[in-house]
Amino acid sequence: MKPKNVSIQKISEVTGVSVATVSRVINNNGRFSKETERRVKKALEEYHYTPNLAARGLRTKRIPTVGVIVPDITNEYFARITLSLQERLFKANYSTIICNTNENAEIESRHLEMLLSQQVSGMIYISGTPQDLSRLSHLPSVFIDREPRLPKGEGKYLLIESDHYQGGFLAGQELLNQGCREIAMLKYRSDISSHNSREQGFRKALEQAGRSADDLTVRIVQQVGVEEGFRQTQALLESVAFDGLFCTADALAVGAVYALKERGLHIPEQVKLVGYDDISIAQYGVVPLTSVHQSMEGIGQLGADALLQIMNGEEPKERHLLLPVHLIRRESSE
Repeated sequence: MKPKNVSIQKISEVTGVSVATVSRVINNNGRFSKETERRVKKALEEYHYTPNLAARGLRTKRIPTVGVIVPDITNEYFARITLSLQERLFKANYSTIICNTNENAEIESRHLEMLLSQQVSGMIYISGTPQDLSRLSHLPSVFIDREPRLPKGEGKYLLIESDHYQGGFLAGQELLNQGCREIAMLKYRSDISSHNSREQGFRKALEQAGRSADDLTVRIVQQVGVEEGFRQTQALLESVAFDGLFCTADALAVGAVYALKERGLHIPEQVKLVGYDDISIAQYGVVPLTSVHQSMEGIGQLGADALLQIMNGEEPKERHLLLPVHLIRRESSE
């Protein structure tokens, strides 16, 4: 039986490659051949090699940990992104500290101070609240979904988001193509870049169809949730008549379904409905929702890979990555 907890030097001896090469294979960083990778990984498995993360932290003077800021871990969209990037980072021997903020800027700021005091190796910000993040200027950072308030061209950060403008455009096209004349929108906050882009894309679809800005009623909501969608749709029904509704998050759209049903309105015969995100409830809710699909797993994996690249000292080819979206048509708009 092979001894446990052997050193990296022992793996180097049995495979006939340098310690540096073994390290690159372990960390999935740098250049090495497929044959070298196969040989090293086989030895790692046979000798039950476990990396000494504490020792690595002492050598590099930085804990091999990544801080993750997430606004609502109970939200499926954020949860799936977080799980995806956590799994990717774990494979690269980085642990994660996940901090839930409840979309509260003060809580978020306190979490950030804690993570910085822990000397984390890097940061992943998922949909952070709009605030000055100059404290991150010199720390490898990846921002997901919302643009950070950092000086353009400064810092070691990268922004990853879905093509929200295109997503909003597709939602607008869908309602227009289905014959909607009076259209309303439930939009999450006016200071969130991703939701602003969704509205802009939606308005572009109206413009291309020869419709005026007055043809769209927009109601700003301060929370994303089924209850908020229900309440805000009730308020809309009291003030305007509409036969098409776009919600910039699926949770809002699910709440809208219940409000419309309570009013005795039939979906999609009387009101057609489009959501955004394509989370599970969009497919399996009481009325299957037409929704703009985002690849949550793809976003998480890309975010982790981008951060690993920056932490390894490599310069990203691009600082702003847009992932494509597409519309999934279901019962709510057909």
